[in-house]
Amino acid sequence: MKVATIQDAWKEVNKIFPTDYEKDEDSSRRAGYDIYRHPTLNYYNRICDLGCRLEVLTGEYGETVTNIWIEEEVAEESNESGTENAAALPGYGEMLAEKIRTTTTDFSKITDFEKFLLDRGWAFKTEEALRAGYDRAWKCSRGILLTEDEFAAEAGMGISDFSQWSEDTAREVYNALAEFAKAGKITASEVYRYAYHKWCLRKPEAIVAYQEGRDKWIVNNCDTEISEDEAKVAVNSEWGFEASRIKIIGTPYYDATDWQFIRFDCAHMTWLWKNGNLYQVYA
Repeated sequence: MKVATIQDAWKEVNKIFPTDYEKDEDSSRRAGYDIYRHPTLNYYNRICDLGCRLEVLTGEYGETVTNIWIEEEVAEESNESGTENAAALPGYGEMLAEKIRTTTTDFSKITDFEKFLLDRGWAFKTEEALRAGYDRAWKCSRGILLTEDEFAAEAGMGISDFSQWSEDTAREVYNALAEFAKAGKITASEVYRYAYHKWCLRKPEAIVAYQEGRDKWIVNNCDTEISEDEAKVAVNSEWGFEASRIKIIGTPYYDATDWQFIRFDCAHMTWLWKNGNLYQVYA
């Protein structure tokens, strides 16, 4: 069912829902969106306010589902050239996020899902995409490694210039990271961040790890190569090591002044300069 306004949507709810109803504050807080029920009658009968639609569940166990879609008419505006363009409607996640911003009085009490919406809701155009995106974040926060397909889906989020994008390369990046994760060198959350932040998605060979302590490893997240001479100058300038005694190990990467991955030997000691910090490494 489709209606033009939110007021019309609630009118249709009143025709369908079998009883009076009021907002269920506890369920709404847990779900991240408003849920309405009768306070004492059938718990399974409820109304879910999902922003762009109202989902009405009726029947003995809520098995009858009616979706009332709100598709407001979009005014057409003439641009300077005289052509008419309809204003773009916000995506599903953006609409939910905006509702949280305008209705929340205490942001210290919002749910993890609501935090996710405020941070990333804009990126999800549909409910299906939003659910999949939150599921990926939820899994990694609990130590569950993303699958290759999930990693590729996350890595592809928000990319507008697909001439710079290769899903096959992103999958290679995942396979390199998954090996490190299985060996205990990085966590599931760290694997997720490579997809989320787009680290090394064009250069899987840049993903290397060095041991910084007994059980601690450091994995590269930079993918801009520089020459050995440039690396020596950078190390000398930042840390004062004598340039003539610096021996660069492997490929040096330097994306910015606080974003680099350069391993080098100097005076019989092995060092790693990573993202502004200097570490002594063992392997």
